[in-house]
Amino acid sequence: MEETLFSLQQYKMQQQKDETIQAMKKKKLDMYKPDFNLFQVFCEKNFLALNFDSLELYLHELITQQHVRLSTFNRRFAGVKYWLVNQYGLQMTNEQELGVKMLRSLYNEEDYLRLKSMRGIRAEKQTDVLRLIDRYDTGKKSDIRKRAICLVNLITANRPSEMVRIKVSDFDLENRTVQVMMVKQGDMKEKRLTLECVQAVRNYITASELIAEDYFVGAADKWGNHTSRQISEVSYNQAIQSWLGFAPYTFRKTQITAMYQKGADIPTIAKQSGHKSHQTIMEHYINLRSDDVDDYL
Repeated sequence: MEETLFSLQQYKMQQQKDETIQAMKKKKLDMYKPDFNLFQVFCEKNFLALNFDSLELYLHELITQQHVRLSTFNRRFAGVKYWLVNQYGLQMTNEQELGVKMLRSLYNEEDYLRLKSMRGIRAEKQTDVLRLIDRYDTGKKSDIRKRAICLVNLITANRPSEMVRIKVSDFDLENRTVQVMMVKQGDMKEKRLTLECVQAVRNYITASELIAEDYFVGAADKWGNHTSRQISEVSYNQAIQSWLGFAPYTFRKTQITAMYQKGADIPTIAKQSGHKSHQTIMEHYINLRSDDVDDYL
């Protein structure tokens, strides 16, 4: 009897594990579905089968005909490859992998070199951003909420996906830290807070009577009455845009640039921003001025 119960328990655990894996697989398929749909349209238009040979033709057209940027090329390739492997059971050959590598190297050629550059959101002066945030340094409940959220986003250099997931329990205000769910990396990271930021969070928690399990951003009416639910990244983007006149990623780029200009080394910046790649910080966030270079000539 005990052996039967043990077998049933093992079966149940195996089934739960398989369901979890399938759910994660479906989530990723859904994420890449728009990219795969574009590939599918290309194949239908050119009477091609859905396979890796067709993917090479598709990637070649993306560069030579559509002139997509390198970042778009990489995303499309990753998305279509994931679908072909996980939905169609196909595998790339060594020759096909080499073919894609050679196609990507076209971005190093003069005709396509301009497509390699990244055009991101520019950094603002940290003092200017803080001045905008301080417009909400009032006693109104709605303003207290806005100021706390904006200061946390600036100082932590969080992505919108990370901001909307923070809970009040993630803050350790005594030690000036917050635990941030890094969705992109699948990890939790501790980030530092300034004293000003800590005080703003305390005021917000008190004014809105937040409890540990409440979402820090949450939802709120025009009077600042808080509702604890995780809002979408789109809603968060719209809120910051309406409060300050720019997208949330401006906080991230501004803080990273400000830390660098104050003398922080790249590992220190990566610890606060949550970047795994130091090269990404240098290539896409740290913009040296011409006179910065002059100082070292």
